[in-house]
Amino acid sequence: MTIIKDSLYKLKTLDFLFIISNVIFIALYIIVAVNNRISHDDFYSIYIVENFGIIEGAKLIYNNWCTRYVALIISFSTTAMLKYNGSLIIYQTLLLALAIFSIFTLLKSLTKNTLKLTYFHLLNYSVFLSAAIFYCSFNISETWFWLSSNCTYLLSTIITIGGLGFYMTKLKKPLTLAILSFCGFLIGGTNGTLSLFLLIVISFGLITSYLKIKRFEISKTYLHSILVFYLTLHLAFLLMYVGKGNEIRSSYFNSISVIETILMNFKFCGIIIVKLISKILPYCILFSIPFIITIKNNRQPISLKTFFLKMSFSIIILFISIYIFQLPITYKTQDIGAERTLYPLAILTFIFCCYNIYQIGLILKNNEKIKNVISHFAVISVIALNTFQLIKQKNISSEYSKAFDQRLMQINNEAGNDLIILKPLPKSGYIHSAEISTSSKHFTHEQLKKGLKINGELQLNTKE
Repeated sequence: MTIIKDSLYKLKTLDFLFIISNVIFIALYIIVAVNNRISHDDFYSIYIVENFGIIEGAKLIYNNWCTRYVALIISFSTTAMLKYNGSLIIYQTLLLALAIFSIFTLLKSLTKNTLKLTYFHLLNYSVFLSAAIFYCSFNISETWFWLSSNCTYLLSTIITIGGLGFYMTKLKKPLTLAILSFCGFLIGGTNGTLSLFLLIVISFGLITSYLKIKRFEISKTYLHSILVFYLTLHLAFLLMYVGKGNEIRSSYFNSISVIETILMNFKFCGIIIVKLISKILPYCILFSIPFIITIKNNRQPISLKTFFLKMSFSIIILFISIYIFQLPITYKTQDIGAERTLYPLAILTFIFCCYNIYQIGLILKNNEKIKNVISHFAVISVIALNTFQLIKQKNISSEYSKAFDQRLMQINNEAGNDLIILKPLPKSGYIHSAEISTSSKHFTHEQLKKGLKINGELQLNTKE
């Protein structure tokens, strides 16, 4: 008890503000998780698991439509547990816990030689950063609260963050290699777009290291670790790429030349920047301020000229990253990626903001009062944001979950009818809505009917 009291006594006002913000955010997340319900593809997953099992079901989908084999196994395994009350809540809670742990690992490795942070501070900051990547999502409902989606895009991104943390942590080499191999396999078997992006980035690093370009050279200390991760990721990605389902799915899209892809991709990157990046930029800036602007360091203050040069360089890096990430999507679909698919770009945008506000912190190095005022104001603003969303999402999600449960009860009671007329579901907020289309031929109808074993037709009553 004395140690706890001493630790609390040493905490500053900003630390307590972080605690308040984190408690409210966790309450918000848990409330949404409690009211979360399955949606669309999840109903089809129920049909697959009940008729084919987890592994055989994954094989079936792998050979006929989706080759994300690791994501399929995770999704089907969770689906198999849905018959037990609270299983979806536990799954959602584990995702947040994994996000916090991954960020904790990365923060610990980044600050080990520069800042002496206690485990309490690291945990406090990790929860706050988890809230940051939550709010900075292009689409929170699709990314965080949709089973068929989060086991692909969210999970792979979180594992990438954790993998980077383990890569930079000096663990015993066999343990590090084992962890990185697992991370590479999981990412490569869940998210093809992110895998390809990482393979391109690592390939660039390996080439520059071979050419001994100092700014981009990979340290020899970490070379073996990155090679193991690179090879594992490559093999897992190839297994996804050569799947028959990938070929079948690709047949639904037109083929274009490489030149057309390169030119068209500029247009789609512009759309991403204008419509998506701009949407999350205020959140990225807000959450980056309290971390970067208050970090104490031994570096010398920088001039405005140096700041603008570094900011310009970071903008170029961000734009290049967006272009490379979107390029394979453009080639395959001739469209921008879904908001859940582009989630890693949201993380990169947040990192971009953190980097530049860190540089502002160096400019204001001798103005501690200004930095403290800005930092405290930012965290108080986040507390207000979390509180507002806690109240709002509690009302929205509870109303939605109640209506969803009533709909399922109605369908079960009228399962033998030739036609079942359903009331529209209310707004779902941060939960991915399970609302069906007004067209009876839409795939959402078929997914719901298969999952609930309904032979009759479903009709959405939009007249009321």
